[in-house]
Amino acid sequence: MIKKLIKSGIYPIFKSQPDFLIIGAQKAGTTALYRYLSQHPQILENNTWKEIHYFDKSENYRYGFGWYLGHFPSKLKKQHKLTCDATPSYLYFQHVPKLIKQDLGNIKMIAVLRDPVARAYSSWQMHHSFVNNSNEQLKAIADKRSFATAIEQELNPEFNPAKYPYDYIDRGKYVEQLENYYNYFDRESILILNIEQFRDNLKSVLNRVCDFLKIENFPQAKIDNFHNQKHNVGKYKYSKTPDDEAKIELLKNYFAPFNEKLYALLGTRYNW
Repeated sequence: MIKKLIKSGIYPIFKSQPDFLIIGAQKAGTTALYRYLSQHPQILENNTWKEIHYFDKSENYRYGFGWYLGHFPSKLKKQHKLTCDATPSYLYFQHVPKLIKQDLGNIKMIAVLRDPVARAYSSWQMHHSFVNNSNEQLKAIADKRSFATAIEQELNPEFNPAKYPYDYIDRGKYVEQLENYYNYFDRESILILNIEQFRDNLKSVLNRVCDFLKIENFPQAKIDNFHNQKHNVGKYKYSKTPDDEAKIELLKNYFAPFNEKLYALLGTRYNW
């Protein structure tokens, strides 16, 4: 308790706050974006790790704002550079934007979206790969089910998400998540990107990010170097079963109305 009080009283004096957040989505390239930006001369990495999980995990939020600031460099070290909290779960959880507004005010945020069907399958691949992992923490969150079984269960109205809290489907309902954020923040506060833009024109999308953050664009030599970098690329490869393929086709139809609402909200259309 004493340590918490000390952090709460002292850290706000000399610790820096994040200047922007990368709020999601999960399995949509947020690690790559964070790694690219951390190589910018006007951006400073966190003291600890990219995903702080302060606003989405109640056990962390209870530690207090001083605990949160402890993850960022001192104001003296930071100078005029920018710092960032890149936690991709922030986009998904409904209670998060209210807490962000309450603690950080009108901060800038970046959301990277991905075809919700591809995102769901990628998330399942990751969690399924933890089954035989030697890391006990990862093994504890492993999903032993097949992709088809997981989707079939999540589509069942009587499904209990507490038993399998992966939310493969609901995390792809971006329109609902962004509408929730727009209840607390102006649209200009949130830059929306599509992971496909990274593949199609990395320079253009990074220029958009730099313009949004009001920092200099990356030089071409740096962009060329980024093309040779791979970040958080899953090594798991599973052959889709006929049941998996059937569920993927089902999800394409399932997400269609949500995607249409998203396109209308953003005034842009993705190839989903």
